[in-house]
Amino acid sequence: MGGFRAGPLLFAVFGVAPVFLFACPSPTLPCESQLNPRAFQVATFTQSTLLPNGMMALRYPETEQEISPHVSVHRVLMVLPGLQESLPEASDIHYRIIEVDGTVGWMTYLLSAHALFYGVGEDSLGFPEKIWIDSEEDGLNGNEHLNGEVKTP
Repeated sequence: MGGFRAGPLLFAVFGVAPVFLFACPSPTLPCESQLNPRAFQVATFTQSTLLPNGMMALRYPETEQEISPHVSVHRVLMVLPGLQESLPEASDIHYRIIEVDGTVGWMTYLLSAHALFYGVGEDSLGFPEKIWIDSEEDGLNGNEHLNGEVKTP
């Protein structure tokens, strides 16, 4: 009768499907959903950039295990012209002081010590490509959630 032969279809389903399962990255892998706190050491940031939204991005050096640039984005609380000799806020653990030699001379930025956003990768404007949100701004302690995920209480 010349009916449908299932041989080629079965090979396509059972022979090719495992290749896609192992070759395609899964978004649910644990390394993709958690940040490495050691990559965001406070004293080791290498570059700071004022972003178009008025926040400050700090870039950290690559670690042995991770080659993507790590970026934390902090709220800018105050901008002061020039280098500041002494700030009373400097001793507070809730603030971070960054001094930058800009286009109009030295500027001193008073930042929130803990970032609002942590990220991996970097786009052309300096924003992280993959972003974790720390809405409590309490540092990397596991309560961050990936941008686009629904946070459950």
